[in-house]
Amino acid sequence: MLNQILKDTLKSSLFVLLFLALIQPFGIDRMQEGRIVFILGESLMAAVVIFLSSSAAAYIYKIRCISETSASTFFKITVTEITLITLSLGAALLCYNGWWHEGDAFRYWHDIDGTLTLRPWLTMCLYVAIISVFVFLFHTFDYRTRKLKNELNEVKAINMLLEQRQQKLSEEENGEATDSVNEEKPRNLVTIEGQGLNATLRLDPANIIYVESMANYADICYIADNETKHTTLRITLKQIRASLEGIASIVQCHRAFLVNIDFVMAMSSRNQGYQLQLFGIEKQIPVSRANTESIKLQLS
Repeated sequence: MLNQILKDTLKSSLFVLLFLALIQPFGIDRMQEGRIVFILGESLMAAVVIFLSSSAAAYIYKIRCISETSASTFFKITVTEITLITLSLGAALLCYNGWWHEGDAFRYWHDIDGTLTLRPWLTMCLYVAIISVFVFLFHTFDYRTRKLKNELNEVKAINMLLEQRQQKLSEEENGEATDSVNEEKPRNLVTIEGQGLNATLRLDPANIIYVESMANYADICYIADNETKHTTLRITLKQIRASLEGIASIVQCHRAFLVNIDFVMAMSSRNQGYQLQLFGIEKQIPVSRANTESIKLQLS
C-alpha cells in the first residue's frame, strides 16, 4: 500500500505543479522574481500533505490495496483524503505565502489590526478544494482502470485453472474408460431431505450442476438419465451444504448459489460482477468477490 500511496502522491504532485505553472493562481503571475522556486516550494508542500493525508486515510480504513476495495469504500477514503488535504494544505499554503511575501508565516492569519481571522484560511481551503475536484476525478479514473485490470487478470488466471481442470477430468475419464470397459463404477449417493411429503432427492453429487437458494426453498439443477433436471425442495442452502459436506467439487460461489466446479466452463467479468458459464446451461451463475478466492484455491 505504501508504494501505491507514493505513486499516487507523485501523480497528484505533478498535477499540482502543472496547475500552478499554467494557471498561476495566488498572485504567482504578478511575481517578478523567484516564481519557479515559489511554485516548486508549493508543489513540494502539496506532496508532503497529500502523502500524509493518504497514509492517514489508509490507516483509518485499514486498506492494504486500494484497487481491491469496493466503490463505496473508495469513495469514503477519497472524501476523507480530500477533507484532510483541503484543511491541511490550506493552512500550509497560507503560512508559506505569508513567509514568502511578508517574512512572517503567520502574517496572513491576522487582520491589519492584528486580530486573528480565519477568512484567509477558508479562502485558501476553497482554492485547494477546487483543485481537489480535478484530483478526485483523476483518482476515480485511475481507480477504475486499475480495478478493471485486476479483475481481468483474476478472470484470466481462473479461466486458465478451469481449462487445466477440464483437461485433467477428461484424462481421468478416458483412463477409467480404458481400464474398466465393462465394469460399472460404484456411486456414492447422497440424500437431500427437504420439508414435507416426498421431499427427498437421492442422487450422485457428481451430477449436481448448481443449487440456487430462493428464500426457504432451493432449486437443485442436476443430470439424470442424460438430461438436465430441476427439483425444488423446501430446504435452506445451509442444510444442503451440510448434506454435501466433503464433496470438494461443490463450492459456494455466492450467498444464494452452490456450484459444481466440474461443470464450470469459464468465468467472465461484467459490470455486476463475476459470472460463471456452465456446460449446457444458459443461466449465468453469479460469483461474489468474497468467494472468488475460495474458488481459485479449490481449482489450484
